[in-house]
Amino acid sequence: MGLLFLALTACDPAAPPPGCESDGECGAGRACVDGRCVDVVGMDAGRDAGGVDAGAMDGATADAAPSDAAPGVDAACFSVECVATEACFDGIDNDCDDAVDEECGCAPGSTARCLPGRTAPTGALCSWGEMTCEGSGEFGTWGPCVGGGGVGGMSLYGCRRIGIMGAPGANPSANFQTWLEMQGAIVRRFHDTASAPTLQRAELETFDLVIVDWLQRVYSAEEASTLATWVNEGGALMVMTGHDSGATADRHVSLLVSLGPTYDLAAGPLNGPATLLAHPTTADGAGTLPPVTFNGGLRTLVPDALTTTIVPMAVIGTEVVGVAGPLGMGHVLLFGDEWIEFDSEWSTMPPIPQLWLNVVTWLSPDVPVLPACD
Repeated sequence: MGLLFLALTACDPAAPPPGCESDGECGAGRACVDGRCVDVVGMDAGRDAGGVDAGAMDGATADAAPSDAAPGVDAACFSVECVATEACFDGIDNDCDDAVDEECGCAPGSTARCLPGRTAPTGALCSWGEMTCEGSGEFGTWGPCVGGGGVGGMSLYGCRRIGIMGAPGANPSANFQTWLEMQGAIVRRFHDTASAPTLQRAELETFDLVIVDWLQRVYSAEEASTLATWVNEGGALMVMTGHDSGATADRHVSLLVSLGPTYDLAAGPLNGPATLLAHPTTADGAGTLPPVTFNGGLRTLVPDALTTTIVPMAVIGTEVVGVAGPLGMGHVLLFGDEWIEFDSEWSTMPPIPQLWLNVVTWLSPDVPVLPACD
């Protein structure tokens, strides 16, 4: 296959393109993309709105889309290029062979979001599908991409891939995963038994955000290093503890030894409620969310070298029980209790669903998959 390169250019922020539903409404040399008419270079006139006819554009070239586009906007300008080698962990058909992330290692049974062959994504559309890693050995291969590529629609959680690591909390919390899925997330619980396999980077890469729940075993220094490296290289991590009043929190500490922030086992558990401090994760539009449930949880600890960036976001009196901040290229949040995941709390206390939404969107910002401009 020859080189395919499509670019939609000439976006003028001062003059928004008119709305449209099909290419025919846009005139010669223009196409309808994401509801707007944009200039097209090298695009076949028969292209349908919302899709790309790759075979009709073999050999076309154009200028690249701007690289300094602001995050969080619809993709009015984007580029799609067929390359010789499939990239891994992005869920996109880079080599235009109608297969996604083929020959990329993965953990059998894990899932990842994906876009069917030759579908151009935008950050605003929830049009991702899902693929499952197939195989019975240590590593498998990705199966077909199912359910993606439609016009989609924005969901509250933006189709983020959330991995819940560990078993559910000790109190009723079985609906936590379902509740996240109802908000639009793609959720999978993993490492929820004492026989969980060695934590692998390939499995972490299938998630946009990992939420650590009730861990069922102690983790090795190598596994802790794997997690820390993933976060520092762009991963998003939220950790809860306080399960069984911290009696098994040494498992959490073992997982965090290479990360930096951790929990204070020596000080023992304490009770709340926890007062939320001003932070992007605690905002409610008019100020800061009110206190949330905290029962038998633990204090958080942050190394001196990180205290300027990993800052308190929840306290009980003078005791810090929640911290958050950037870590390398990623983000991390530690909260000292797990009550905020329980049905009894988020179903009756409006601040807790808002806190979860804030946490998810702050840890894993919803940015365009490809370069975009307004």
